[in-house]
Parts: sequence; structure tokens; C-alpha cells
Amino acid sequence: MKPVVTETPSAKAVVKLDLAGAFTMPVISPLVAVPPPYRYKDTKVLDIVFKTDPQVLDKLVPAPLKANPDQPLVLYIGHFQFADFDFPYNEAGLLVPVLLDGKPAGLFAVVLYLDKANPTVGGREIYGWPKKDADQILFNEENGKIIAEVMRYGQKIIKVSFEALQKVDPIPERPKSPIYLLKLIPSIQKDAPPDVLKLNSTVIDPDVIKELRVGKATLEFLNSPYDSFLAQIPVKEVVYSEAIVHDFTLGYGQVVIDYLARGQK
Repeated sequence: MKPVVTETPSAKAVVKLDLAGAFTMPVISPLVAVPPPYRYKDTKVLDIVFKTDPQVLDKLVPAPLKANPDQPLVLYIGHFQFADFDFPYNEAGLLVPVLLDGKPAGLFAVVLYLDKANPTVGGREIYGWPKKDADQILFNEENGKIIAEVMRYGQKIIKVSFEALQKVDPIPERPKSPIYLLKLIPSIQKDAPPDVLKLNSTVIDPDVIKELRVGKATLEFLNSPYDSFLAQIPVKEVVYSEAIVHDFTLGYGQVVIDYLARGQK
């Protein structure tokens, strides 16, 4: 979006806010000026699949979704690179398999940590990705071993290690599952309902895995006063871990439920 320049009676040029063409804030100079789709290339990600306490699960997802007690959670962490911009960043996220109407429906994104402002704000404003800032996200690989950590407000909150044991080739195809996002924008008015409260979904498509290595891994959530819920998710068993390199595209999504239109608050 480009600002519209108009002439005033005083012949001084001023910027007129183009509200109809607004995409993200600030309208006069958007932080994220390019709409989806967003293409990524050569993204390096470590996926840790783990079991936790079933009693914890339903506290992590909004109704009408329910956590799938038969499926483990996923913690991913890695290095992301846009295909169309020179803008690398690191990200870590926690995903919970969910049921909708009693049937497997995909994954719900609980929280994501990023070390750059642009993808953090863009993901929140457009999709409702539950993104938070991180001081530092380390992702270091050497001789088939990966050490990854998330630091926030000077405290380590996620710690991961991985050792590759086998390279998989050919790489089997994977189903494309929806990812659900709870988008909430609060009201400026005291005691008022949110301005926006929606359950959204999106699908990563296409998603081309170019390299896959499986291995053994450890995962630890550490206590912090700013992210205390993490330490309340016990890691009972890491059942699978992999390191992948992939190209993927994040396009638009859809609104699954508008809670406010339903009269829910």
C-alpha cells in the first residue's frame, strides 16, 4: 500500500491515510506491507514429538476444539528464510493435535517464539498466530548434532538437543493438516468484550521436504515468571524426532468460528 498524496489549498503536500487499502498497522507505513502468500526456502527445522500429562491438554486449546489424547504434542524450533526477501529469523512453536466434532482435525498452535519483530507482528495481525518475542533463539548444528534454546527476558525457557541417526531417502509424502489459531484483539474500553475473537485455520501448502534425518532428542521446558505455563507441561517421553530442510508456502486461511458473532465472549 502506498500513501496517497493530495494537494491542499495551501499547495502543501500531505499524506492522506488510505483506510480502504490498509493491510497492517501503522496504516501510514505498514510494518508488513506485503500480503500473503509468503514463500519460504531452505528452512531448517527440528521437530520433537512428545507425550505429556493428558490432564494438561484440554487447558491448552479453546472450545469447540478438544486435545486429541491419542496423539503426542509437537515442539518445533528452527531457522526460517523467506524466498522473496532477505529476511532470516528463528522461531520455536508448540502445537497440540486436536479433535473437532470428535474427529482428528489437525493441530492447534499454543505459542510461538520469534527473534524478529516483523514476522512476529505480521503473523499476529493477519492470522492470529500466538507469537511472542524472544531475546534469542539459538539453533546450532555441528557433526549431525543440534543444540537449540529459547531465551526470553534473560531466562532460558526451552532447551532441545538432537542427534541424527539416519537419513531418510526417499522422503514419504505427508498429509496436509490444518493449523488452528485463536485470534484475539482486546477492546480499548474497560470491561468490554474483545474487538476480535475468532478461531482461524490455515494450511501450509505446498510443503516440500528436501532433506529428512531422524534421530534421538531431549526436550526440556524451564520455569519462568513470564512463561510459567511451559513448566506445567511435563515432557514424559520423546517418541520421535527429526531434522528437516523444506520449502513451504503460507497462504491465506479461513475463519472457522467467529465467537462474537455467536454471542460468545
